[in-house]
Amino acid sequence: MSAQTVPPEQWVGTPVPSISTLSRSAVMADYMASAPADARTPQEFRVGPPDAQSGGLTRAEAVADLNLWLRSGLGQSAYREDFDPLRGSYRAQVAMYQRLRHGPEFTAEVARIQGTGSGFASTAQSAPLAADE
Repeated sequence: MSAQTVPPEQWVGTPVPSISTLSRSAVMADYMASAPADARTPQEFRVGPPDAQSGGLTRAEAVADLNLWLRSGLGQSAYREDFDPLRGSYRAQVAMYQRLRHGPEFTAEVARIQGTGSGFASTAQSAPLAADE
């Protein structure tokens, strides 16, 4: 048996050059010219963290939201084996969370967290409400 050698061009075609003749600025200019005016720079062309999403929460607000979620008892109820979202106690916990989240307690919790200086240390260490006692 003999093996016959076949040139690669016969199998895959002519080689494509792998070195660009354009400069980086020429490639970016070409890309920006073809992109819509309101398009952001894609992540592969960026340096640094991505832009913040509009309407997002600050770190203190996110930690305060978590604290109120835990304070309402929802943190423990969703992972139970007998979890039932139609159960009355779960609905009461959701109602309490909504009341806390959209009431003055949320603002007070954000202020408390911002006063501590560290969002990590203040997670789930909030003082109990009068209703919890």
